[in-house]
Amino acid sequence: MIQRVQTVYMLFSILFTLAITYFLPVILKSDGDLFFTYQSIFAHLSSLASVALLFYSVFLFSDRKKQLLINNIAKFFLSATFFILFFTKGDGMPKEGLFVFIIPYILILLANRFIKKDERLVQSADRLR
Repeated sequence: MIQRVQTVYMLFSILFTLAITYFLPVILKSDGDLFFTYQSIFAHLSSLASVALLFYSVFLFSDRKKQLLINNIAKFFLSATFFILFFTKGDGMPKEGLFVFIIPYILILLANRFIKKDERLVQSADRLR
């Protein structure tokens, strides 16, 4: 359901993660070369796993508890991508792509907040019946 706020947050998180993976350099190596996320196989797979899980989570709107679980796993993969890149940078300097990792993470947190809010609303409506 696209009209839900958390769905919009998850879609923007997908877009930002894909932008970080393919378009934003994350490390400036000492020899002047730019390093992208897709150049590290483990970071690339972790990033794509996060995107796939978020995309799957968009369609789990009827099962909010499972949606929260999938979002938390996607958040874990996003964190793993960041740490893989951060600890393998060597003597390179971080670029803007490494700092933009906070945006999809925050968007997933916001989506989880609104999913919990929906769950509380449904539970309160069940009590009234």
